[in-house]
Amino acid sequence: MSTYQIDWHWFNAWGNGYHTIDVNIPPAWIGAQVSLHGHTGGGTSYTGIKHYRRRLSSGKDEDHDFGEWPSWPPVIFDFVSSITFAIATGSDQHGWLVARMDYWG
Repeated sequence: MSTYQIDWHWFNAWGNGYHTIDVNIPPAWIGAQVSLHGHTGGGTSYTGIKHYRRRLSSGKDEDHDFGEWPSWPPVIFDFVSSITFAIATGSDQHGWLVARMDYWG
């Protein structure tokens, strides 16, 4: 397999809670990774992959939800149709997320 496309995504969020962005795509083999680009305020800020949908050979989607922020992986590789990137921040925090999606074929 070789990489035939690379997409970059970023967003920022502030305030207490989870902040997400969904990237919906035609089903493809994807290697996705996410990282915290920066943050302000005290305490812990975290980024990860909160959810993705695997496209099965039957054509149905299989949901993979990773739950609370300590369980969010920074990297996945699968045949996907959607990925949800997320930032977890505290009440006085601002966080920046950067994500890369490599398309394999």
